Amino acid sequence: MKRLFIACAFLLCNIAAWAQNAKINITIINGTSPHYALWVHNLLFKSENEKQFYKIDSATNIRTASLSYNLSEPKVISIYYSLANDKDGYQQYYFFLSPGDNINFKADLKKPGNAIEISGKGAANNYPLDLRGVDYEKLYSDSLPNRIIASINAQYQVNKQALANYIAKYKPTALFIKAKTYEAQYMASLNYHQFKENNKYRISEKYGRLQPIWERIQDSLFKTLKPQIISAKKANGKTNALNQPISTINNDDALVSENYKELLQSFMLREKERLWNEYGTNPERFFKQWYDADLITGRKMFQDDMSNLLKEKIINTYFTGRSADFLYATLTQEALHESDPKNLVTIFERYKKLYPKSPYTNEFEAQISEIAKRESKPLTDKMLFVAENGTKLKTFDEVLALTKGKTVLVDMWGTWCGPCREEIEKNSAAIKDHFKGSNLEYLYVANFDSNNEATWKKLIAYFHLEGTHILANDDLNKDIMSKINGNGYPTYFIIKKDGSYELSKAGYPMDRDVLIKQLESAMAE
Repeated sequence: MKRLFIACAFLLCNIAAWAQNAKINITIINGTSPHYALWVHNLLFKSENEKQFYKIDSATNIRTASLSYNLSEPKVISIYYSLANDKDGYQQYYFFLSPGDNINFKADLKKPGNAIEISGKGAANNYPLDLRGVDYEKLYSDSLPNRIIASINAQYQVNKQALANYIAKYKPTALFIKAKTYEAQYMASLNYHQFKENNKYRISEKYGRLQPIWERIQDSLFKTLKPQIISAKKANGKTNALNQPISTINNDDALVSENYKELLQSFMLREKERLWNEYGTNPERFFKQWYDADLITGRKMFQDDMSNLLKEKIINTYFTGRSADFLYATLTQEALHESDPKNLVTIFERYKKLYPKSPYTNEFEAQISEIAKRESKPLTDKMLFVAENGTKLKTFDEVLALTKGKTVLVDMWGTWCGPCREEIEKNSAAIKDHFKGSNLEYLYVANFDSNNEATWKKLIAYFHLEGTHILANDDLNKDIMSKINGNGYPTYFIIKKDGSYELSKAGYPMDRDVLIKQLESAMAE
């Protein structure tokens, strides 16, 4: 019994040492906003309640808040506090919060720079430190990478000196120094990658010819295994140099850096886009390399899932270890955010087997379980399909004939369209609940999905889309969108009893209350 007690006491002590409480105490002087925003930097979309409310002292008008976390390792947390009122925007402040920290943050919004004061345990890691990226808006449309390289190199030197000054003045922890050193280093590859990927659309004609030059710089940034100079020659033979060392893109040690994590996520997205392009320009090579299949089989496999499975292939091709673990979590979170259940349950099962000790998987278990349940749901008799799925309809007038004398909310969507699925997930059930028992009808027109009938019907059941469904051909899609002046997906519009129609005024993301009022007005006519 005594031995058991000692063992339990030892285990509890180790657990206590492993996870400790950490606090941030916020004080805002001369503020006017009742709330602030909070972001815990775990993955892409992870945040606690976006709006957090201060405690406001009625006598002094001082705003305070206290944040508490149980941490086993340092975590980056941002607060966004209003400069004056909500209309004037927010100021962001980063905290490098470690287990056991008790940090006091104080800002006076009427003083220059908000007169920020930091004190308490962990203060050495949390004084203001401005490591900036490059402002490259003015560089867009450059056909060669010379100016962006020069700008990145100059900013790196500024950041490097700022970090050196901070370290000398405040004596932060070794882990903070490591994280911020990687932050400064990966600024170069992140900024270059983001600029290149955006700029290529600005110089589309020239980019095809000059792409090897841009790609060589990126390859150097991504694949350099030891410090070396990364350069691009100017036309006059001179060289701009990026003098900072950059580790390989798969660098688990750099996961302490927000820039590194953002680079991984950006790379996965842009590589997916590149492969979509290769599917169009060189499908035979694309299917052979990525699906080990011929044209017919490969096209079927690709079109069945152009996102989730392709991302998994990208992860397993380029990444290993904790970086791959992080990107599997990103894939999962993006699919959940975009309401894209395609193959997600099976991908998640593979993910757990590959990384049984992942720090991320527990967060997703309940949502994945719910997706599995929803995917098993069948179509119901309230999910109606126009004859031959509506594939023979070619004009908007034919659609209007089907809805004669009815008030109808029309959703122009597609199974491939992330924003379409997101809007359905967020708003469909709520709108139907509001109009329950009324004569409002619902028409869902799927666009560019002629080859996705099975996925189309599966998602109709998954989202429980009671109403009438059309699988539009290109002619019908073009005629409807031109008649209603639609310019993207999703597009919502209302058909009235007299056959007239109007676009939704709810915007994107949808302001559901605006659409509800618009529908109520249409039904009253």
